[in-house]
Amino acid sequence: MAQDLAPFGIAVNILLPGGATETGMIPEEVVNSLQAQLLSADIMAEPILFLCSDESEGIHDERIIAKDFARWKTERDGPSVAYL
Repeated sequence: MAQDLAPFGIAVNILLPGGATETGMIPEEVVNSLQAQLLSADIMAEPILFLCSDESEGIHDERIIAKDFARWKTERDGPSVAYL
């Protein structure tokens, strides 16, 4: 889809939580046994806000994992340079 829409200036990325999330769609008996392993749906908030912001200008055809978002962003931005 990213390649198909690129000529029209439409950026397409995929955002995945990085594991099963507590969404209310998992049967309660399963949720109880997996509670410690489930991610909060809130994990998606920061990367969604980033992708909706001007800061994401030019980002296209990326697969972003929400639980690894900070690392992805750091690696994408490159090393920071400190000036004295």
